[in-house]
Amino acid sequence: MAGITAAFAISAALVAQRSTGRGRFIDVSLLESTLAAMGWVVSNHLNAGILPEPMGNENFTAAPSGTFKTKTGPLNISANEQKQFEKLCQLIGRPDLLSEERFGERHTRNLHRAALSDEINKALKSKSAEEWEEIFNAAGVPAGCVLSVQDALQQPQLVERRFVENRPLAPTEGQQLRVTRPRFLLDEGFPKPSAPPLLGADTATWLERLGYTRAQIDEMADRGVVRVA
Repeated sequence: MAGITAAFAISAALVAQRSTGRGRFIDVSLLESTLAAMGWVVSNHLNAGILPEPMGNENFTAAPSGTFKTKTGPLNISANEQKQFEKLCQLIGRPDLLSEERFGERHTRNLHRAALSDEINKALKSKSAEEWEEIFNAAGVPAGCVLSVQDALQQPQLVERRFVENRPLAPTEGQQLRVTRPRFLLDEGFPKPSAPPLLGADTATWLERLGYTRAQIDEMADRGVVRVA
């Protein structure tokens, strides 16, 4: 999070420099960036004095909203709105849940989330996670299968966008390293990254740029001060 925060700070400073001609000092805190990313968890405490408790995969603000068990695997459902919950009950064949005092309103569902989750889990056992995902999303109830890392990396959109690429591990070893590369610029104006250099491969080049002679570099290498490949 601090890295992302720093990237925004640098971008803002560069834009400001264009209009003012002045540079800026950037101060980014690891702790502050993390707390800022926690959003309403921190806001609830600061403004209402609410201390968050461990919720696992549950959403503190609504129910049913979290991970549920299906015939084949876990499914995340976010029926946060009343109309979404009503549709959910119809789709799983449990319209009777709507007439129960414990589950009829948003605030009462929050109070009885464990009992509600038990009822939903029982109903979801009749179909696979993939089947429920399609049924719920078609009806406007947000839901998605919980994927393994392997399954996530094989999603068609990631394959199409070449999210995972093979890169040479070292210039002379012929080994391949698989890396992820999120894309955020539409053009491909940046050069394709090369393999990381072998240890000491660029030492002489950079020392020469700093004004050292080849004889001085060789002397430092002989004394073990630097490594030259």
